[in-house]
Amino acid sequence: MSPESLREMLERRPFLPFRLHLSDGRHFVISRPELVFIGGSMPVIGLVRDVASEFWDEPVTVANRHITGLEPIVEAATAN
Repeated sequence: MSPESLREMLERRPFLPFRLHLSDGRHFVISRPELVFIGGSMPVIGLVRDVASEFWDEPVTVANRHITGLEPIVEAATAN
């Protein structure tokens, strides 16, 4: 996947959380765009263990060639 495609998802306004799928079956939920740092060949994702924290706990680096898809997370609307 190109860095530009990832950047488009991160810069979308309003921001829409998404899943970043990898070729090994793993996925990461991207809920805060400021925790993803795009490099030319590999983004770094900051993992947060405490959702109330403004800081990431652990970096994960993945190669662009292993990103198989970006899936928007759309919450189901509640019927009234």
